Amino acid sequence: MKKKIIIFVQIIIITLLSQVSYAQNVNIPEGCSYILMDAKTGQVILENNADVKIRPASTTKVMTAILALESDKLDTVMKVSENAVYDIGEGGMNVGIMPGEDNLTLDNMVNVLLVKSANETANIIAENLAGSKEEFVKRMNEKAIELGAYNTNFVNPCGKDDAKGEENHLSTARDMALITKYAMSMPRFRNIVSKEYYNGMPSTNKHKKWDMLQTTNRLLWYDNKYPYTINGTKYLYTVNGVKTGYTNAAGNNLISSAINDDGLELIAAVMHVNEVRDKVFAYTKELMRYGFESYANKKLIAKDTLIKSVSIKNGEDIEKLDLVAKESFWCIMPINSTDKDYVAQEKINFPIKLPVKKGDVLGVVEYKRNGITLGKVDAVASRAILDKVVAKKIENAQKEKATKGVLSKIVTILVAVICFFFVLRFTLRRISRRVKRLNNL
Repeated sequence: MKKKIIIFVQIIIITLLSQVSYAQNVNIPEGCSYILMDAKTGQVILENNADVKIRPASTTKVMTAILALESDKLDTVMKVSENAVYDIGEGGMNVGIMPGEDNLTLDNMVNVLLVKSANETANIIAENLAGSKEEFVKRMNEKAIELGAYNTNFVNPCGKDDAKGEENHLSTARDMALITKYAMSMPRFRNIVSKEYYNGMPSTNKHKKWDMLQTTNRLLWYDNKYPYTINGTKYLYTVNGVKTGYTNAAGNNLISSAINDDGLELIAAVMHVNEVRDKVFAYTKELMRYGFESYANKKLIAKDTLIKSVSIKNGEDIEKLDLVAKESFWCIMPINSTDKDYVAQEKINFPIKLPVKKGDVLGVVEYKRNGITLGKVDAVASRAILDKVVAKKIENAQKEKATKGVLSKIVTILVAVICFFFVLRFTLRRISRRVKRLNNL
């Protein structure tokens, strides 16, 4: 009994120590909401208050951009209303677009939306694509549900929160990271949010020239590469997006994306930082450093690797069939992880029915870590196997067909010979009669 108590106490101590170490890995205040996830699978590496509802401010514009890009109307010229220009909230970011301004396309608006975070561009996009901001917001919330952002409720397309009802404009660090994960799967979005500057605004009836617009994401300023260290060796990761956000009520928010030379890409959302603006960037770098120092892309299985050998009854015989991995599978894992740190669950589609073609998908291997699915790989047939019973029937049918073919040819030849004989006989008779007739003359 005492031994069990000692073991139990040891487990508690180890758990507490591990939690202390875990918390000390990043220097971010406890009151902040943050999450760090793998951009490929959505696997969460680190989180704190990630499901607490907060005001997302201009990170809202990630969703606005998603709907704009999915509309496939980037060349469409926008109409600019007074309401769109002036309903930007107290102190709302803007670039001075004027009511009635012409020659501005949806593509221009999305660039200014994401690079300079101009509130009027969000309103312009909403009114032109949906007819009204209300209808556009409805589509935003529908898309949020589709992406699994269940704790999100958008009230406007720009993220302002100073009007009546806008206190219900809420999301979470987890939801905004999920929304951004989806957005980063869109090549055009990735391209825009990785820019330090946008200088593509055209001349209009209100502006002959625009100033060059610098991104609000300071992690992209000057040099977007940042250091991390593994076993004493220094490496660099590259920040490639995505979006800032600030209001007095929301505090400083930042969703960011970064990738290292091995192709490991991480998404971080740091929200509700009620300190000087630089802190949200510093905390984001802390998260990214931790992620790249602690995790790496690892190959769990290579293409054509044997997964399982199965026995298949084929007539009176038993045949062995190797099932192999259809493709290589990589996923994010702790740097010092081993095969014991994940579980591979085989799900083979028994009974396997013949015939089987090479490459037929006959099952799947699901990889899990701590109960969370990391991904799946198809198990495919390494070779073809014919059903012997069916094959025998096919063989007999082919032989029968061949035999019938030979008999048919023989009959055809005989008929031709007989016809030739009758024609020859008839011809000879005619010749004989003609000869007799000539002799009688």
